[in-house]
Formats: sequence, structure tokens, C-alpha cells
Amino acid sequence: MPHFYLHIDDGMHRVFDEEESGLPDLYSARPEALDAARHLWAADILTQRNIGTFQFVIVNDAGKVIDTLSLDEALPTSLLDRLRIHEDGHGTD
Repeated sequence: MPHFYLHIDDGMHRVFDEEESGLPDLYSARPEALDAARHLWAADILTQRNIGTFQFVIVNDAGKVIDTLSLDEALPTSLLDRLRIHEDGHGTD
């Protein structure tokens, strides 16, 4: 069975996943990464930290990058739209 690692990358640093997932394929690794991203967002909202630039880097057991997943992909589109409006200065407080 293939093994995948879900590393977290913030553009400057990479936190390496030390425990491989026993997932059978990439199609199983992406939903796991999305679920982990939702948990990270929940924790970081409580601490008022912005992880919007972070991404998961999914690598196989040979160390080859198979896919990347922005943590923003775990958020509902309606929330992302509201955040973009706020960042552009066109929203109301």
C-alpha cells in the first residue's frame, strides 16, 4: 500500500509530517488534507492567527510531491468571498 505524507508549508518553512497515512491513493489523501485544514482553521480562528497562505504538500513515500492543497480550499466559497471583500476594503465592519 502506498504511503502519503501531509507536510505543511507556509511559503518559507515546511513542517514535515512524520507519520505516513496508510491511504491507498491520492484520491483518499486529498479529503484527509481538507479535513486537517478545517481543523487547523478552527484552531487558528480561536487564536486569531491567519493561515491563509499555508498549504499542504502531499508527498509519496519516495518523497515526490504528488499534489498541493491550499488551506483556503477547505473554507466555504461564501466565506472566502466575504474575506476577499473585507481585505479589498469594500466591505462593512
